[in-house]
Amino acid sequence: MTLKKVASFFLLFFLLCTVKLKAQTVYITESGKKYHAKNCSIVKTGKKGIELAEAKKQGYEPCKNCKADEITEAKPAKAAAAKEPAKTGSKK
Repeated sequence: MTLKKVASFFLLFFLLCTVKLKAQTVYITESGKKYHAKNCSIVKTGKKGIELAEAKKQGYEPCKNCKADEITEAKPAKAAAAKEPAKTGSKK
């Protein structure tokens, strides 16, 4: 590969990662220092949605309960698993 192709690849990769981070909404509270997924059981009221990149920029850290950083990676895997038929131990 030429240097130009390698540089183009890394630029494209960086841009795609940036778009993915900006697209994810996480939730914060007035007094907390963590960001949360929408359905986090710890934060039920008083939450405000902001972009993940902005939450990190402001010094917030991910909640260890809901693992808000793993939301985008987990969704496609769960959807694929739901479409597969259940396997049983019996043979036909």
